[in-house]
Amino acid sequence: MRANLPLEKITLLVWMAMIVNGAIAWTLSGTPAVGACVVLAVLLATASPQGALYATCAAIPLIFHPVEIGSLQLGLLELGVLTTTAGTVLRAAFDYVEQRRVPLIGGRENKTTWVLPGLLLVAGTLSIVWMPFDDFRAEALRTWRWVILEPLMLFVLARMAIRRDGAGTLTIAIVMPAVAVSLGALWQLAAASSRFSVDEVHRSTATYLHPNNLALYLERAAMLAVVPGMLLRSRWRWIFLAMSACLLVGVAATFSRGALLGLALGFAVVLCAHPIRHGWRLLGLGALGAIGAFAVLAGSRFSGSDSSGYVETRRHLWHGAVQMLRDFPVTGIGLDQFLWLNQRRYIAPSIWNERYTSHPHNLLLDSWLSLGLAGVALLVVFVAAGGWFVWRSRAGQIDLSVWKLGALGCLAAGLGHGLVDNGYFLADLAVMTWLAIAILLGNTSQMAMIVDD
Repeated sequence: MRANLPLEKITLLVWMAMIVNGAIAWTLSGTPAVGACVVLAVLLATASPQGALYATCAAIPLIFHPVEIGSLQLGLLELGVLTTTAGTVLRAAFDYVEQRRVPLIGGRENKTTWVLPGLLLVAGTLSIVWMPFDDFRAEALRTWRWVILEPLMLFVLARMAIRRDGAGTLTIAIVMPAVAVSLGALWQLAAASSRFSVDEVHRSTATYLHPNNLALYLERAAMLAVVPGMLLRSRWRWIFLAMSACLLVGVAATFSRGALLGLALGFAVVLCAHPIRHGWRLLGLGALGAIGAFAVLAGSRFSGSDSSGYVETRRHLWHGAVQMLRDFPVTGIGLDQFLWLNQRRYIAPSIWNERYTSHPHNLLLDSWLSLGLAGVALLVVFVAAGGWFVWRSRAGQIDLSVWKLGALGCLAAGLGHGLVDNGYFLADLAVMTWLAIAILLGNTSQMAMIVDD
């Protein structure tokens, strides 16, 4: 097959076959057929690591729907990362035997590209070593796997795919599943089938357990679509504009106030990096329109209440997190330790109904508690690197493609929403973050399979 078909067609075939294979594994969860699906996934990934990677992006919003394999429960996202990695290794071995080996990353790769991933891997591993408690070390190890090791593995795979097919293909692979999830959210809202209702309004959850999780996912995908929709000069512009509209309406269906902050910061960063005529005026009008519509359609939700307001709930969560940091200022408490420690020692009696909250709803506090002072340093480096891209682009020293600008907006949106919610320490958010970083750092495409890079 490989000799008779162009590589582009093989990639597309593997992409679609992996998605179908994943759907079958999900449907037949708990049966012996899942093992066969895993083996088939490895074989497909060997035929085209890029196609397997693109299919894995479709599993990002399914992190709360695991597949049973014997006594194990693994998410499709995790299975996608593992099978794609295995297939990539096998493909590299075959190429080596045939003496047609291509460097995985490339000889001209800037070594500074690997500084931030390396630092995160070291900081995350050390956070397991210096955890002050052993009660829930298994949960910390699981989270280390989900938000550090596997996202970094996907980052490496994404770098390889971008060198091969360009950033546009990866962007489409991320955005298309998000559009499908957004349509599901709209259907859920129209049918009033969501069981999540607060402040007198139904909020969509789609494939997630909470509307805020859905908003955190959709807003990042929306930034990846909106920027190409605004700046592309090809027929693909209208396709991206249509996907952008769908995604933004999907975000609106979550009635997430944090999403307003995230999208506003995302658009603002893009405008700083790439000035657009009347851009700030349009952003201001758009923000006023969104706030006005929010206030009219869901006034109680917009103003907040004792059960969901930022002032009443977030203030106490942040206070508890600060108390934890006073007790563990250097090492933090470790990955995924906030829930039980907050319940036992720090939660304010006035928000006892929030005792199942698993994170402090602030990216700085979460990074510090999860990784210690190293987490704070990493966050500062991350923000500084983003500022460096913005400054150099505005000064004309670098030319950011529409895909890189979209990735920059995606990262900024996650940072903005992360000021009042989860910003990184969930599997889908970690993967979205590192895929966006891969796009932002991606080399100019040598061959664009779907759209020009």
